[in-house]
Amino acid sequence: MYISSMFKLMFGLQWKEFNRGKAVGGKLVGKIFKWFGIIYFAFMAFMMGIIASSYGGPLAEFPLKEDSVAPFLYVNKQLIYVFAYLIVMRYFIQSLPVLNIKALLLTPLLKTKIVRFSLLKTVLTYFNILPLFFLIPFSFLLAQTGKFDVIGLIFWNINIIGLIYVTNFFNFLLNNKDKLLYTIGGVLALIKALEYYSIVDFTEYSEQFFYLFYSAPYATTTTWLLVFWLYDYVKKYLLGGLHIDTGLQVKTKEAKMEDFSFLDRFGKTATFIKNDLRLLKRSKRARTAVYMGIGFLFYGLVFASQESTYSELASDDFAAAMSFFGYLFSTGGFLFMFGSFVPSWDSQYYPLMMTQNIEYKEYLNSKWSLMVIGALISTVLASFIYSFFGVNAIYAVLAGAFYNIGVNGYLTLWAGAYTKSPIDLNSSANAFGDKKAFNAKTMLVGFPQILLPVLVYSFTSQYYDHFTGCLAVAALGTLGILLKPIAFNLIMKAYKTEKYSTLKAYKTN
Repeated sequence: MYISSMFKLMFGLQWKEFNRGKAVGGKLVGKIFKWFGIIYFAFMAFMMGIIASSYGGPLAEFPLKEDSVAPFLYVNKQLIYVFAYLIVMRYFIQSLPVLNIKALLLTPLLKTKIVRFSLLKTVLTYFNILPLFFLIPFSFLLAQTGKFDVIGLIFWNINIIGLIYVTNFFNFLLNNKDKLLYTIGGVLALIKALEYYSIVDFTEYSEQFFYLFYSAPYATTTTWLLVFWLYDYVKKYLLGGLHIDTGLQVKTKEAKMEDFSFLDRFGKTATFIKNDLRLLKRSKRARTAVYMGIGFLFYGLVFASQESTYSELASDDFAAAMSFFGYLFSTGGFLFMFGSFVPSWDSQYYPLMMTQNIEYKEYLNSKWSLMVIGALISTVLASFIYSFFGVNAIYAVLAGAFYNIGVNGYLTLWAGAYTKSPIDLNSSANAFGDKKAFNAKTMLVGFPQILLPVLVYSFTSQYYDHFTGCLAVAALGTLGILLKPIAFNLIMKAYKTEKYSTLKAYKTN
């Protein structure tokens, strides 16, 4: 009764927050797109569950008919990486429930009630629900083979769900401790390196550990005791910092000067580039864009390593197109993650900037220049990484780099004029933006950014060859670089048109 009344009160407050204000339309559209995304990923997880039940690993034939136990063992092997990546993805993507804490602390509401609601609200987030769309069809199809104990599979699922909730509550602790995240990333990289050089294969230990949940159902007690203990620990941890004068006080650090005098050769543009470099160095949210850009370097590995699987499921042309899609993103990660939020990076002082004698051309050129520098660095690193896949992979990486610089750089800046989403520079949450970042114009930009180069490559390579397909995409990028003055005039026109609505959006948030 107490919990139901608490949830009713808190949800009532959040509903009023959602339903009031001038941005209710944008919030509703954002929610609709969010649910479309959830439905899409739920469908993908469901299909992966079906496919995985007949897939015994990269060395097995697909579909697997002889040994129905192999898929279960293969999934158990990979779960160590699944949970490691889940922790990292939660850190960068999952937005923790934020209430107007300071205002609530001035009311008769108990602190325990505020914290309990914040924790329990995360129980039904999509990060916790989506895995079920994989686990249920996967386990059901395995049970149909008659070679598995149904009770064992049920307890295996219960344990996996328990570990998912462990990562959920662990994210609260990780959110304020960057060093802990770096440690996890370092350990994960070390594990992959040891496995790659055949020193230690941790997937063998992963298989034994997670198989224990199937063979020893009593392990469920330990898993869920860990869940409840972590919930209680996080609750006490949050309560300890729930004070206006200490826990919620903004932390300040001693300011340090960086010497970027070598950029003075770029004239007025150098001033903005210097500010952006300081932003990337000092701001937690901006550093997240850099980390995501580094992560996208390895995006092509996801598709390149599964090229044979795509060939069996569809065709060689489809497999080549999917690989090219991965290579395209490997050089454009930082460009997308940083450029998509121009001018939102400057939302805290954007109104002040607009009162100064600042030319949009210099401002936008500095952002574009930084995006190009990021794309060039990514290209060098990606070329080295994918050189192990052959010269065709390098052609695709270079073609993607030309297209990202000559086309996607402009499109990303243009879409930024309509992304009126202020950014909290001290938080890493919402690395992909929030609900106000979605609108019809920004969604339409996705076609020429992602689909157009893949379609051009697919059409050209199908009738000629891989090199010609890459050359066609690179030619589009080269044409875009040559047409920079025209592109910038169109971008500046969009920014000037949206100037006052952008200022209004930043002031109302």
